[in-house]
Amino acid sequence: MLVSRLQKFLTAPEDHRFSPRMIFWLTLSLVFSISFAIPPLQKAFSGEYLIMDDARQHLFWMQRFVDPDLFPNDLIADFYQSITPSGVSGFYHLMANLGINPLLLNKILPLFLGLLTTLFCFGICIELLPVPTVGFIGSLLLNQNLWLHGELTTAVSSGFAYPAFLSFLYFLLRRSPLGVGICMAIMGNIYSPLMLVASGVLILRLIQWEKGKLQFSNNRQDYIISAVGLGVATLVIIPYFFSTSEYGPTISAQEAKTMPEFLDKGRTAFFYSNRGLNFWFKNSRSGLKISLNPPLVILGFFLPILFRFPRQFPLVEKISSKINILLYLILTSIGLFAIAHLLLFKLFLPSRYTSHSFRIILAISTAIFLIVVLDGIFQATLKQIIALASTVVFSFVLIFYPFFIWGKAFPRTAYTIGTDPAVYQFLQQQPKDTLTASLSLEADNLPIFSQRPVLVSWEHALPYQKGYYRQIKPRVLDLIFAQYSPNLDTVKQFIQKYGVDYFLIDQKAFSPEYMTENVWFKQWPDQGKQALSQLQGKQQPILLQSWNRCTIYQNQLYRLVKADCLIK
Repeated sequence: MLVSRLQKFLTAPEDHRFSPRMIFWLTLSLVFSISFAIPPLQKAFSGEYLIMDDARQHLFWMQRFVDPDLFPNDLIADFYQSITPSGVSGFYHLMANLGINPLLLNKILPLFLGLLTTLFCFGICIELLPVPTVGFIGSLLLNQNLWLHGELTTAVSSGFAYPAFLSFLYFLLRRSPLGVGICMAIMGNIYSPLMLVASGVLILRLIQWEKGKLQFSNNRQDYIISAVGLGVATLVIIPYFFSTSEYGPTISAQEAKTMPEFLDKGRTAFFYSNRGLNFWFKNSRSGLKISLNPPLVILGFFLPILFRFPRQFPLVEKISSKINILLYLILTSIGLFAIAHLLLFKLFLPSRYTSHSFRIILAISTAIFLIVVLDGIFQATLKQIIALASTVVFSFVLIFYPFFIWGKAFPRTAYTIGTDPAVYQFLQQQPKDTLTASLSLEADNLPIFSQRPVLVSWEHALPYQKGYYRQIKPRVLDLIFAQYSPNLDTVKQFIQKYGVDYFLIDQKAFSPEYMTENVWFKQWPDQGKQALSQLQGKQQPILLQSWNRCTIYQNQLYRLVKADCLIK
């Protein structure tokens, strides 16, 4: 009796969408999503100067929504504003107009992105196998993966992509042309790679395997849905073909292979010297980047095998034929991954077409696999103890694995912490066009925390767009030359050319070790050798000669040096 009740509660299909059992498992799914969001939320509000890494890179310019006079004529801010998807910037702008600061919004958004992701993932699972626990397990596995890797915590383009893409899949399964069209428009304006994946799915679903051969669908509704979705995608894409960017064109693969920026120690390392299989499978930019976290999702690969044993696993008979959408998603993702390699950098990075979709595929397929197998165990055994033990083991591994194995790494709360509020507060009191030049990694933090521009920073030195990078690279080279030059005229010309107001200099900047430790010199070793040669010359660099006299603030890590003091 106990086993039969447990079986009904855990593995029996549910005909009513709003039954108490369905509501219970959906509510539990949302509760887990909230519980995963709380630690990052607590961390985000534990200090004033905390920000997720991707948000630090893509969000700083949005402070213009609060104060339009910030970052005047700033190359870096203008560039990042131009590449931010209109849907993301529009949403942040709308919220800013309603009085919610972009930095505050960025901290609270992950909670709501997680809830939407959970809701639509649950709905997709129910469409494929109407067992509430499938929805719970699928959304739980997906949440565990996303919160481990901080995919939602960034609350920028990639964070918005998950609820948008899942909502597309849900409305596609529900056969809603309006829902599909709206979701395609949203994806196209927040994360275009997934809109292309969705477009591929809309095309492939028109080709079906029936009676031992491939043939086109004979369902008129299929064509209406695909036409609406592809039509919207076309309308979104067309403007890109006719628009021009002052920061283009995109770098070619041939050019990138010759640039240190794309090699092992470069800012956007892509062509590693020891590529091997990692290049195609593991590397974050070039590889498939299929995340197998938690490891339980490996079971999702074995779901097709269960269809060969319907007698042992009778619940497979209840799986909807719409499960083919996972196959379409696999084929489209891998196909676009290959095309992205062939047209390298024209469609951005190949991994963007597989990493997100495979997280969804494996979470859903694993959830279905586990419930079908559990139901098979219930069907096969007459001993209550075996069925109960299986349920306990499944539940324990599913729920508690992240906390025992990943420990404090889950959920991810790896916020970038500003190292010295005094510098940020000082710069905030300066005119809004105050420009700081620095080779330090701390320069990455200045735009977001001080709301003042920097000449260059490692985080913002993306080399994909030639029009942008041909302006950034000379700035870095000029800064290196000026920082280590013993010639006063060289330093003076640099300051006047770029309008530099302050130098932020690492305390170790004039040590030989710095020439091999600094990220810029790792990328350009020859520049490090040249700087070391200047440092070891007969005359000290001007900045070293004058930095005690011109330093207005210092701590154990760096000094803030007033530029005009150096040339007086």
